[in-house]
Amino acid sequence: MGITIHYRGRLNDLGQVAKLRAELADIAATMGWEVMPVDDDWEQPADARLRHTSTGAHLDGNLGLKGILLMPDVGTEPLSFLFDREGNLRSMIDMVSILDGTLKPQDACVFVKTQFAPPEVHVWIVGLLKYLQKRYISNLEVSDEGQYWETGDFRILKKKMDFLAEKIDQVSRKLSSPRWADVANLSADEIAARIEQLLLGDDPGRTRSEDPE
Repeated sequence: MGITIHYRGRLNDLGQVAKLRAELADIAATMGWEVMPVDDDWEQPADARLRHTSTGAHLDGNLGLKGILLMPDVGTEPLSFLFDREGNLRSMIDMVSILDGTLKPQDACVFVKTQFAPPEVHVWIVGLLKYLQKRYISNLEVSDEGQYWETGDFRILKKKMDFLAEKIDQVSRKLSSPRWADVANLSADEIAARIEQLLLGDDPGRTRSEDPE
């Protein structure tokens, strides 16, 4: 749950990846954001796999991606600008899924959730995507759950973010109530059903004695 920006496209010119990475690093520096450059070998086969061990998941092999991750410190997920050897925008996890056959390349889409950042940050990210569309990725497709990409209307964006923030807060407060203490005995599907009821305004944890007169 939460406002998310989805984007995908293909780099106009593979030879521009280094220039794009440098520009994005400079932009991140002015914002005080951390970055993680990625520079895999496009000449080698992409063969990355996730290996699960007792200490967690580890990535083995070559993802075959070049680009950069921008890491804002304002409540958003990392912004991924990574490209495969054909110039397609990819996220690391999507690339692993493509390589293991669980995701079709045409269905892959990079995304960043902005729900927990100020709406101004969402606007800034949309502006960055418009800049990249103009300079580097002319076929960039963006689907903005805040509708700012499509409308440029800050009021619509803020209204949507405020509405979802209120819903998330309601769910959080209700799930922390003592009457939800039995969730450890519920299945994931049962918990999902309860959350859906909460979002619809029906609290299944309320007893009849708690119902308003």
